[in-house]
Amino acid sequence: MIRFGIVGTSGHASRVAAPTLKRAPGVILLGAAGSAPEGSAEFAQLHGLPRTYRSLDGLLADSDVDAVWICSPNHLHARQIALCAAAGKHVLVEKPLATSTSDAQAVKKAVAQARITLRVGCQHRFRPSHAHIRALIASGAIGRLGYMRIHRFWRYPYFEDMDKSAPPAWRRSPTESGGWIINDIGSHLLDLLLWMSGRQATLAGAVMAGQQFDVATEDSTGLLLRLGQSAIGIVETSCANESPGSRIEAYGSGGWIRADNTLSGAANVTTHQDDALAFPPVGMMDAYASEIVDFIAAIHGEPSIGADAAAGEAVTTIIESALLRGTRARPEETQ
Repeated sequence: MIRFGIVGTSGHASRVAAPTLKRAPGVILLGAAGSAPEGSAEFAQLHGLPRTYRSLDGLLADSDVDAVWICSPNHLHARQIALCAAAGKHVLVEKPLATSTSDAQAVKKAVAQARITLRVGCQHRFRPSHAHIRALIASGAIGRLGYMRIHRFWRYPYFEDMDKSAPPAWRRSPTESGGWIINDIGSHLLDLLLWMSGRQATLAGAVMAGQQFDVATEDSTGLLLRLGQSAIGIVETSCANESPGSRIEAYGSGGWIRADNTLSGAANVTTHQDDALAFPPVGMMDAYASEIVDFIAAIHGEPSIGADAAAGEAVTTIIESALLRGTRARPEETQ
């Protein structure tokens, strides 16, 4: 039995983390630590939890807590991971791992020294269609990989309980978010690109645009990457524009793969061999449930496909490079 605490008491912590852990086999959710004691108490009452922590220090001082799910704003992740590691707690942290490469490297070192298990919240690895695409590429089914593209738009607000007028202050802040859509959705797409292709990546170009929201961050992003020695990678994401659905494309010297709606709904994966596979819908909460099962397996030293600290660092490095080197565009006036 793995006993969990949560860092954060609103948004993702309440919408996803608590319900997922309460339903997970082999898990006991003890309580949560938010930014204020009152919020922690309200969270415990809302989700029927046995304990209330007045602070992160209080949660980490509880010897009954084995693992922590960090659901705080992005800029807090690195410091909170380090504190958890020092306390000997295993960590599942929502993406991104950190908002700078230096912080990501420090986190990786702290995790290794503490000999704890860390996974980054990249739940889309657990969708069967993505595992299928990864296996096809690894098997050489399309020959030498030459080009790969991942597209996903998700209009803001993502959920009904979000403020429709603007994102929260931390998402609008470059220092607190480390980039808005490039981290909200782009980090997932980058992780999938690297994981499915089996290649390292370096940034070749980036455009960050504010198209709907007048924020200091961005609501639309396009990234151009070099995959391995010579392959090309494209990542497209936006929370300001409509799209018919997500798409993944991989083109190689001996064939191709096209996959639609793998990030939501019923997925379809087609190849050059007229080999079409339909995958049943994987609900949002189902992907998180699989992520928890994998995380617990990793804690026990069993095989795991979750994103570790090295994978998180790779994504953070690309995003930091895009923010530093990319072209920025501001909203156009309404015609």
